[in-house]
Amino acid sequence: MKQTIIITLIMLIGNFVFGQSIVTTNKQWYNFIQYYNIGGAIIDSTEHIKFTSDTVINSITYKNVKRVINENQGNWSSYGFIRENDSNQVFYKINAGDPERLLYKMNAQSHQTVLVYGLNTGFTNENLDTMRYYVRNIDSVLIDQSYHRRINLTIPEDTTWVIEQWIDSIGSLGGMLHNQYLYVGCDGYFLQCSFENGVLQYHDSTYDDCVYISGIAEKAGFTPTVSIFPNPIVDISTLEINGVEENNSISICLYNSIGKGVYRTSGVNRMTISKNNFIPGIYFFSVTTCKEVIGSGKIIID
Repeated sequence: MKQTIIITLIMLIGNFVFGQSIVTTNKQWYNFIQYYNIGGAIIDSTEHIKFTSDTVINSITYKNVKRVINENQGNWSSYGFIRENDSNQVFYKINAGDPERLLYKMNAQSHQTVLVYGLNTGFTNENLDTMRYYVRNIDSVLIDQSYHRRINLTIPEDTTWVIEQWIDSIGSLGGMLHNQYLYVGCDGYFLQCSFENGVLQYHDSTYDDCVYISGIAEKAGFTPTVSIFPNPIVDISTLEINGVEENNSISICLYNSIGKGVYRTSGVNRMTISKNNFIPGIYFFSVTTCKEVIGSGKIIID
């Protein structure tokens, strides 16, 4: 009887994936990304991320990060350096001379506050933005017939809404190198698919395919309307959204002239913009519901 119990426990434990490395050379991630181009149009595409050979920087060994944005996966370019320590903490730097930043703390415990960074991919440059999370709870999720440890993250100011999830051996559902899974609005990122040894490991069921064909997002056919008046803004203007169901999640994001998000809000269909809160210049805005863009445009603040 005791032997039967021990064998059963071993079989059950074998179906759990806890503490497995993320930074290996046999994996590849397909991230959906959405950002503004310099003309103010919204660009949707899929970026492919993989790790290759070792590079030693200041006596520390990193994997080379490679990236490409095209369906044929040709002409991979260098995209920084990444490493993972024995505690399953993942560190990343864009350039060899940059300080490394904590990307994922996979050994985080429930009710901890963690300070990490996420890669923000603009149309002119890349930068690492600070992300401060609260670990709401830790559970497991069934992926490819195995249970993986999952860390559910909120912002410290509001612990009711999970905005990011980290999964053992896969990384962030905001996409590898990113950290913004459920931040609707602004530059958008999420993990479409991940592969290990060429075999599909994770697939976001929202999408039929792992690759989004690159191009400008189509806005025709949407019934909601977004208006802002007056524009240019000389004092105070109002951005108003009409034609969206009351139970639909709305997010508004403002970008500066180089495509970096400078303000976001959610859950409202009207927003007051005061020139006193912004540096004069050209800004872009996007309004989203779930993962769909329902409006975008340019704002001038005198």
